[in-house]
Amino acid sequence: MNEAWRAAAQEFMDVAQQLWQRGLIAGSGGNISLLVPGTGLIMIKPSGMANVDCRPETLLGIDLDGAVVAGDGRPSKDVGFHLGIYRVRPDVQGIVHAHVPWSTALTLLDYGELPLLTPHAQYKLHRVPVIPYAPSGTSELDGWVTDAFRNASTVAALLARHGLVTVGRTLSVAEELAEMVEETAQIALLVHLGGGADAVASLAFSPLKPSP
Repeated sequence: MNEAWRAAAQEFMDVAQQLWQRGLIAGSGGNISLLVPGTGLIMIKPSGMANVDCRPETLLGIDLDGAVVAGDGRPSKDVGFHLGIYRVRPDVQGIVHAHVPWSTALTLLDYGELPLLTPHAQYKLHRVPVIPYAPSGTSELDGWVTDAFRNASTVAALLARHGLVTVGRTLSVAEELAEMVEETAQIALLVHLGGGADAVASLAFSPLKPSP
């Protein structure tokens, strides 16, 4: 186990702890991954293990074909879209997939994308599409997620009935974006509940004007 692996594992564990503390992951749900510098390997958790329980010796290293090169076990079943994103986005070094409640709830309403109701969300997130439902681990879901991230400006997407995916130049950046997406979904749902879908539609996809 070299120093690059240890450093990557520490980042993995730190981000997993942050996600858990912020209520974005629970149990073995969701998965995170990162590229291990200088190795060409992707670090990801084994299937069935909670992210916060992972240690350097339990994490898996896989190549871009999905073959396990380091560690024992099989990767999380969502590994297909992690691999797809890394293949089409050389700028991405870390990915977060989380089964978050607000974002998941919003996907059950009639929105084709996440309403970005604050200037900060509009600036940081650009556009967050809602990807149609497909079962986890299927080529259909993997293809749809990969296609959504082909655009270099896409940093986040919602998966119908299945939470969110965010990407970043580091895993920590992807975690910060996951927090922002979940907060943005919460705001959108609160506005939706308070004024109905029309209230959200009137604000969502046009620049917010400063108050006079």
